Amino acid sequence: MITLSNGERLEFLTGSGALGFDGRGWWWEYPLRWLGILNPHDFAIVVKTLTLKPRRGNLRWYAPWRCVRLIPGGTVNAVGLTNPGVDWWIRTCYPRMKRMRLQIVVSVFAENAAEAQAFAEKLKPLEIAAIELNASCPNVPHESAVAHVRALAEALAESGHPLIVKVGYDQPYTEIARAVEGVAEAIHAINAVPWRMVFPDKPSPLANLGGGGVSGEPIRPMVREAIRRLRETTHLPLIAGGGIYTLQDLEELWALGARAFSIGTLFLRAPWMPNRLVRQWRERHPTEYNGSGPHPAQYPPDAPAHTPHR
Repeated sequence: MITLSNGERLEFLTGSGALGFDGRGWWWEYPLRWLGILNPHDFAIVVKTLTLKPRRGNLRWYAPWRCVRLIPGGTVNAVGLTNPGVDWWIRTCYPRMKRMRLQIVVSVFAENAAEAQAFAEKLKPLEIAAIELNASCPNVPHESAVAHVRALAEALAESGHPLIVKVGYDQPYTEIARAVEGVAEAIHAINAVPWRMVFPDKPSPLANLGGGGVSGEPIRPMVREAIRRLRETTHLPLIAGGGIYTLQDLEELWALGARAFSIGTLFLRAPWMPNRLVRQWRERHPTEYNGSGPHPAQYPPDAPAHTPHR
């Protein structure tokens, strides 16, 4: 478990957009929520990534499979940050999430520091757990230079909210993690991995949309590699995401140094399973779930608890 500077505690998070823009899920998940099989209150809800202005992207509500496909053990998507913009979310979704008493993490994508600053101003008055900087969307061009990500992080931190930086396998993620120490409060590893890196010799079913990003079982080795390398190079707490389907996955990622977990693809492939997995973990680790503070193994033995500078 990770305790943020505002006292919010993160243990399980939804992958960005796994339960839509407001935590209620996508329309096909509503019956499971009504029946109590899918309970968003077990998670910190990471909203589908928002941009400053509306972005059309590739997702169409009437044809979601146009840009999302199931593959063996996982998915590939080329959604391309489809969203109605942050002002719409603040006006429409934020009040609903507050009424539902959900723990809110707002995922944002900013082109530059000026956009990040605008996000900070808009989100500053809200009661949210954290902001997550999506620094690595595989389906849109993004600047991965360490200095660029640091500048975005610094601008977003002006909101006063704790900041999580989500990195990608195709980025210099260890260098980024070191660069945002003192600004971010956690690193989330990893984003969906570009198809070409996972299946270099196989054509993507979404080749017409650039190939897309792969999630689920196919990227498990990459997630584990990233968590291991990050634990060796940064004192920031780590959130692991990618191919988490079983209790064994959680145990392995914990052993590598992750202290919170992000579940995404499982909501699409078997939406009745995420809450079951959370219960299994909490039954096995009751002290971690019920305790009054972060697990003593949250930080390496020689690392002080991290408090970001504002």
